[in-house]
Amino acid sequence: MADLNTDGAASFPVANALTDALAGEVADRRSADYAALDPQARAVLDCWFGAPDSPDFGEPRKLWFTADDSFDASLRERFGTLIDAARESQLDSWAATPLGALSLVIVLDQFSRNCHRDTATAFAADRKALAIAQQMVASGADRLLPGVHHRAFAYLPFEHDESLASQHESLRLFKALAAEPGGASYYPFAVRHAKIIERFGRFPHRNAVLGRESTADEIAFLREPGSSFQSRAKKPSAGS
Repeated sequence: MADLNTDGAASFPVANALTDALAGEVADRRSADYAALDPQARAVLDCWFGAPDSPDFGEPRKLWFTADDSFDASLRERFGTLIDAARESQLDSWAATPLGALSLVIVLDQFSRNCHRDTATAFAADRKALAIAQQMVASGADRLLPGVHHRAFAYLPFEHDESLASQHESLRLFKALAAEPGGASYYPFAVRHAKIIERFGRFPHRNAVLGRESTADEIAFLREPGSSFQSRAKKPSAGS
């Protein structure tokens, strides 16, 4: 029988043991879910986050937010056909598990941007990515992901959507994530995105590739340093 303190609560050693046991069960479930993934879904996660047994797994990666022509080309070669398949709902079965759903979001929300950078197609899968992200949050699947960075990419479709409702949800999710170790860096970008949607109702830096006419206010805004979230230096491809 568990030791009790004067308030009738389990003593710290017992409580810690229960917490450790629960954490172990969650880790075992994640391992089983990972092993059961479609091999292509597993390849997506390994490419983006590193394999679970790699030393950098669970750590932030520079390639996520750096424009790199070589990396974009490698994604097109390895996963280009998956983007079309995902947009056409051919990979919807992946969404049956938290890790599978995240793989699908990565393909739709991230690989689309890398593989079709500076074109309208970069944003063509956003609506579907958002729908999957909404399902993940509603079901609690996001809470079953391995860590804060995995969860951040499950939340980015909210940040990328041009609606106030999605932006408010983005702020809620990223503010909660910021309270957890390693999760603070995402919230300031969520705030920046939300402020732009509150001001313009859309992201002006997409206007040119989407064939939208910019207003005078938007043109002035686009002249401001860092307005298009491209303030990080673009890394050229090898040989360029």
